[in-house]
Amino acid sequence: MVKRDADCVVLACGTGIPLLTERTGTSIPILSSPAILLRFAVPQCVVKTLISGDDIEVRHARNGDLLAAEDYPTSGSVKETALAAQFSVRNRLRGAESSSLIHYSVGERPVTQDGYPVLGFTDESKRVYVASMHPAVTCAATIGRLVSEELRDGQSDEIPPHYRPSRFTPIR
Repeated sequence: MVKRDADCVVLACGTGIPLLTERTGTSIPILSSPAILLRFAVPQCVVKTLISGDDIEVRHARNGDLLAAEDYPTSGSVKETALAAQFSVRNRLRGAESSSLIHYSVGERPVTQDGYPVLGFTDESKRVYVASMHPAVTCAATIGRLVSEELRDGQSDEIPPHYRPSRFTPIR
């Protein structure tokens, strides 16, 4: 193991956060939620930013592919869910009628126990900073700005108190 010195370590590693924060004596309850991740080939750009709704969640990758996520099926098969997602993409997005499913896989999304993001230092020493939320991809630019400003300035009044890791610390 290589040891490095740092003034502060930022943990933005999703489902890996609990194991790492426990080593520092802090408990951050981040759960693992399975999801189906899909990649579609589309003939053109069909989404300008992202779409997130009850039956569809999509955005474009840098290479132009369309990325989608679906909840893991509690009953039924992953393949059926992937094909249903393709049906939704083809029928709900103008220009995606001829889309083709390139790949699908199951991944783990980080979800906090209470459903709120976790943003902030784990204690007063300000040596460990946690940044985790679902859906991180949709909010990455804003969260990245807030976190970088807080790391630079030592605090951010824009981050709500109920997002702070301290909410998981037992009151003594």
